[in-house]
Amino acid sequence: MEALAALEQAYRDYRTDLENYERKRKPTDGLFGMGHSLQNDPCHERFDERVEQVVNDICAAQPSPEEAKMAVQRLLCWEAGAAWPLAAQWMLRATERHALPLIPHLSQEDAKAFLKEYAARYRPWDRLPAQKKVYQALKGKA
Repeated sequence: MEALAALEQAYRDYRTDLENYERKRKPTDGLFGMGHSLQNDPCHERFDERVEQVVNDICAAQPSPEEAKMAVQRLLCWEAGAAWPLAAQWMLRATERHALPLIPHLSQEDAKAFLKEYAARYRPWDRLPAQKKVYQALKGKA
C-alpha cells in the first residue's frame, strides 16, 4: 500500500529535518530564549500534518487488518529506532493520537498485543491525553 510507504517516508523526512537542524544550529540558538530552537522549529508541525494526512488516506482506502497493524506499529513504536532528540520525542508522543482511526481496523489479537506493549511503555501516571485515548481505544478493541 502506497500510504504505508508514505508514512515511513514521513518519519524518515522528519529525522532528516532534525539532523539538518542540528548541522545548521549555532551554539547559542535557544539560549536564554534568543535565536531559534529545535522545540519551536516548524518541522514538528509539518510532520504532524503529514502524518495526519497519510493516516486519513489509509483510512479512506479501508485498510486490511494487516495494513492497519503495520501503520499502528509505525505510529506507536517509534522508540524502537535510534534515539530521538527530546523536542522530537514530545511530537512523536503527540502524533500517536493519529493511530485512533486505525485501531478499529485492527484484529482483536493485534489490539491485545498493542495494548500489552502500550501499557508497559506508558504507566497510567505517565500517559498524556493522547496516550490515554489510544490506550482506551486499544482496550475497547481488545
